[in-house]
Amino acid sequence: MKVAIVHDWFVVKGGAEKVVKQMLECFPSAEVFSLFDFLSPEDRKEIMKDKKVKVSFMQKLPFAKKNYRYFFPVFSKAIESISLKGFDLILSSSHAVAKGIITEKDQIHVCYCHTPVRYAWDMKEDYMKMVPPGVRNIVSWRLNKLQKWDKENAHNVTQYIANSKNISNRIKNNYDKNSSVVYPPIDTDYFVPADKNEAYNNAFLVVSRLVPYKRVDLIIEAFNRHPELKLNVIGDGPEFNNLKSIANPNIKLLGYQSDQTVREYYQRSRALLLAAIEDFGITSAEAQACGTPIIALNKGGYSETVIDKVSGVFFEDQTVEEIDTGIQRFLEIEDSFDAVKIRNHAEKFKIDRFKKEFLSIVNNTIEKYQFSVV
Repeated sequence: MKVAIVHDWFVVKGGAEKVVKQMLECFPSAEVFSLFDFLSPEDRKEIMKDKKVKVSFMQKLPFAKKNYRYFFPVFSKAIESISLKGFDLILSSSHAVAKGIITEKDQIHVCYCHTPVRYAWDMKEDYMKMVPPGVRNIVSWRLNKLQKWDKENAHNVTQYIANSKNISNRIKNNYDKNSSVVYPPIDTDYFVPADKNEAYNNAFLVVSRLVPYKRVDLIIEAFNRHPELKLNVIGDGPEFNNLKSIANPNIKLLGYQSDQTVREYYQRSRALLLAAIEDFGITSAEAQACGTPIIALNKGGYSETVIDKVSGVFFEDQTVEEIDTGIQRFLEIEDSFDAVKIRNHAEKFKIDRFKKEFLSIVNNTIEKYQFSVV
């Protein structure tokens, strides 16, 4: 049986790419397709074991590597240009347009949906705020066209798998399609609590891409109010210089760091702070696997990954005042958190669980062919 894995794009090694890695573990002979592939050689080796990705015409567009998001008007055409004739099973990993891959009537398409395309649906208003006023009307029109295309091709999918209950609800609201929920995989063998003799850095932590919707600016503003509290920010992105300019001396922006360094900071920090409305929120689960508590927005995926007063605390809105309230709540009960209990909660996201649940749904979907994929 011929299997194709379709992913929106490969630029960085994020949570979605880690899902693709496990899909390939389940189907090592699968061929991989994407709009474009700009992964570093090291990340490509880890995610795809050096497997070659078959890409669309977007790979050769000028400046696509750094400015690919500006090319969103051609995303739908690019994904439709990829031919999957001759494949029996199509597995898409979609947070944008991968689910819109054109299929034939005798093909099975199982979509692992990280989210319906954010900037065409739930977060359109947030993205429009970043668009220069002179081109807002045309960008809004293009996003409306993308939303229409996205909804019309929802029928291309045989079975949806959502990465959280939060996303399952969005799939129902946006596409009027049902979905099964399978939480993303966390490497709980890698993300583990620190040895007791490891140094504790007595600081709070943010691990995030530095883009506007992550609202790292609000976390920094909250810590600006508390010079006695230290905050480390790991991550890179277009907001880096702006965030550095507003950060007081108690806040360090560390830029991109290796997985090993990120793990060390998870292990040694007082708590991880999260202020975005996330689909799932993989850093939350990774930190909890290290026994580290969370201070998170009580919306989106975090409401599923964090247990209040057991593995972390919540704040209710994306404001400096609410984040400050969350910090104060944490400080009041900080001594009550048990790293073992936090770690035990994170075990529900382990890799073996993901593979078992994912393969079960795939096999159930193709039962009419009277054989099992694995």
